[in-house]
Amino acid sequence: MDYFARQELVLDGETGSRIRQARVLVVGAGAGGNEVLKNLALMGFGHFTIVDFDLIEASNLARTTLFSKEHIGQSKSAVAAEVLGKLSLHEEAQIRSHQLRVQDLGNQIFLDHDIVISCVDTNNARAYLNDWCVRLKKPFLEMGFEKFVVQVCFFPNAEPGDACLREVIGYGEFSGRRHSCSSLKMADTHLQHIPTIQVSSALAGAFVATEVILHLQGRSRLGNRILQYSAENHLSSVFDVPQSEKCLVHQEGELALVDAGLDNTATVRSLLERMKEMTGEDCMLRLPDEFIFSMECEGCGQELSIGRFKADVYDKERWCAFCLEAGKYEQIAIRRDWSMIREMNLLNEQHSEFTGRKLADFAVKQKDLIRVDSLNDLSKSYLVKIH
Repeated sequence: MDYFARQELVLDGETGSRIRQARVLVVGAGAGGNEVLKNLALMGFGHFTIVDFDLIEASNLARTTLFSKEHIGQSKSAVAAEVLGKLSLHEEAQIRSHQLRVQDLGNQIFLDHDIVISCVDTNNARAYLNDWCVRLKKPFLEMGFEKFVVQVCFFPNAEPGDACLREVIGYGEFSGRRHSCSSLKMADTHLQHIPTIQVSSALAGAFVATEVILHLQGRSRLGNRILQYSAENHLSSVFDVPQSEKCLVHQEGELALVDAGLDNTATVRSLLERMKEMTGEDCMLRLPDEFIFSMECEGCGQELSIGRFKADVYDKERWCAFCLEAGKYEQIAIRRDWSMIREMNLLNEQHSEFTGRKLADFAVKQKDLIRVDSLNDLSKSYLVKIH
């Protein structure tokens, strides 16, 4: 059956072939994600990976086309994948889902896809997606909507001068929570629901899906630009986004992709030794953030096991359960030393207590990508595939 007879009057055969082959990563399966997925599936796309850690709530149903009442309490990503499989007109559809934060997946997931679409509502996730798309030169589309206003961005990440979403959202670290004087997270910030309506998510989904088609045709005019549309006033505006010198992701330069043939059970020492064998250079492992192994309780001094990146640690974790129960917690500056590290090499004897640890001990996941810098040439860096 020719499902696309009318569509083929608009799109040429080459575009149709690209649609059938394109591998699309959609992060966020809420209102906007539902609309994007539905639109792309009905146009013949069939290779999707859907990522969302959240569960379906009753308040989602008025804005989501893939969810029904019987789905309340189930995984957004899993239900979206199941329903999309029934809608798909692709002859060999492959639709995968992950009920995780995208940050908890191995970074090689970006290598496995041709287009990345962000339908998330936190700047933390937006920044993470943007940064990896820039590093790996993946076309990146992002949407947002509030009340009757829709915003869509497209960053091709194809040319050295291309901008990125950092020029829009900022260059810092986004944890979604305020920080204490220790710079660790506070747990008392409540996320608020964004006021919106179904038609806004439908418009955003239509704009993004249209831009995907135009990109595949080589006719996109939204590259490095923002489209804003106000439905109340039927006004649209397009803004150029220039690349900023403040963008640290672009300052990283070219990162050569290499395969060291190791998995995350290998030690840091094994990785650095392997990199020296492959490159002839002494190298340094650079983690994305300071990794805290342990700290002393601010109340009684006992050692507390942490084992997470600093940005993921809460201020109250500086106290043991006994001291918290005794009411000793207060927002104070750090009084004790922490066992933490961000960069490791084999030439620094002080790093030896860390280099014998497994990569997994530093939250390196299977199918991850980790950064290794040359110590001989500070301008040379590598992204190492982990099996």
